[in-house]
Amino acid sequence: MADRCAVAVSCARKCAIIGKSAQFSFVKIDNFVRKKMTIYEKPPTEADLLEWLRTLESGFPPVSIKVVSLEPLFDKLRVDALVDVKWRKEKYRFVVEFKSLSTPMAIETAIDQAKKISKELKFYPLIVTPYLSDEQLQRLERDEASGLDMSGNGILQVPGKLMVFRSGARNRFPRGAPIQNIYRGNSSLVARTFLIKPEYGSAQELLAEIVVRGGKVTLSTISKACSTLAEDLIITRERKERTTPLRLLQREKLLDALASNFSPVKYRKAYSGKYSFDRRQLTAALLKWSKQENQRVARTGSDSVERYATMAREPIMKFYCTNMASLIRRLGNDVSETSRFNNVEFLETLDPTAYYDMRDDLAASPIQCYLELQAGDKREKETAGQVRRRLLEDAEGEKGTK
Repeated sequence: MADRCAVAVSCARKCAIIGKSAQFSFVKIDNFVRKKMTIYEKPPTEADLLEWLRTLESGFPPVSIKVVSLEPLFDKLRVDALVDVKWRKEKYRFVVEFKSLSTPMAIETAIDQAKKISKELKFYPLIVTPYLSDEQLQRLERDEASGLDMSGNGILQVPGKLMVFRSGARNRFPRGAPIQNIYRGNSSLVARTFLIKPEYGSAQELLAEIVVRGGKVTLSTISKACSTLAEDLIITRERKERTTPLRLLQREKLLDALASNFSPVKYRKAYSGKYSFDRRQLTAALLKWSKQENQRVARTGSDSVERYATMAREPIMKFYCTNMASLIRRLGNDVSETSRFNNVEFLETLDPTAYYDMRDDLAASPIQCYLELQAGDKREKETAGQVRRRLLEDAEGEKGTK
């Protein structure tokens, strides 16, 4: 076997060792794949990470890992640990940077710090953290840095000599982020608003924009959401004098985060019926009811597709509303409940995302339209691509309800 080695282990449990003159693969089931995952409520401390690293030893085959003592000289450089990685007769020393959080910003900071110290000491950089995503592992590979996590993933590399890559293990520390799921529910209004307008002079300005578009959040929610968005490297917020401007950095990454965390609107009641007038008259009647009764009504995201993309749909208008009983009373004899040949459906919900940034003709926002379509069937997913392109192209978005 040649002295250059590359090992890759994925969730498909396939491992490949690549030498200079030959390439072959074999199936290898590792302990982290075979055993049932333990999910932890709290992120580990740096002391926990060090203790885990001490017990790792041969837990990252085909190499062995051993923590070595720190010399007094390294105290000036704030070295978290040094490890020796052995492959056959070769031994490589790595300088370790611990991070108890696995947010994109924390990982980026850890990589930069490890590379800086390793350059001074002429060792190889290694970060240790609770979890490394596929994207973070790829970032490490590009930066010629190494990383191990307590969930079972990692990459160890010595450029031109050694490469061990393992991915596919689930995050055992899902609660390691400072706030849970800002991309879903009422908190997602903050993230959605950056897709509508990418820059704000302050949190107060962002709050005003949310209110104008029909949302209701607190400054505390905005602060927590923006903190997570900044940790995820989606926005930047740098304090300048007495204000903290907010600016969107990665529009596509934000849209992906909203899509992957999207949960369909939950409704309490459903009504299927037939109305006796045309669509324009129905829309006018619903708008009048909404204003007079101080209620909310909007077309569903998927039913609003004609405003943002081209897709043939059934001739059934679908609406969200906050008070179905009141709405049906107002429509009176102009609508009758039926499941046969119906042309209208009402879904009662108080979910704020259903009504946020809706249009004057009751169409849902393009963001809500995209999110519902991408969670739908094959045809809807394909059409979602049209709306997605529009959202990525529109830096300012369309103006919604005032």
